[in-house]
Amino acid sequence: MDLANPVPMLPLALAFRGLARAVAGVGRDPETKALPFVAAALVLTGTIFYWRFEDWTIVESLYFSVVTLTTVGYGDLHPTTDSTQIFTIFYILTGIGVFVALLASVAQQYIAQKAEQPSSRERLRARHHRDDS
Repeated sequence: MDLANPVPMLPLALAFRGLARAVAGVGRDPETKALPFVAAALVLTGTIFYWRFEDWTIVESLYFSVVTLTTVGYGDLHPTTDSTQIFTIFYILTGIGVFVALLASVAQQYIAQKAEQPSSRERLRARHHRDDS
């Protein structure tokens, strides 16, 4: 890929811009604006818990929290005591619900924003109509 020519990167940049706008939309919606904060608090809680009780580094604890809540579960780290295993059961059951709700809200905002925008064909038609005038 030619990095001097940014045109191939344009669709990716536009997709990330749309995603960022959808996340911002979740934050503005009164029904969903708490979800990003709840998800962040959940990740922070897990990170601190595993750092304290599993004797992992902060980075390992954060990594395990994110991998667990996103249901990726690589298996390279795992809770080793009964108490941390029990915490993890409740952490997963709570966290999956929060993350599914957050991702569904972001997707809903993204779809709603795309529906409000005119299609490429409609924009071209409007541009041709303006040029003809």
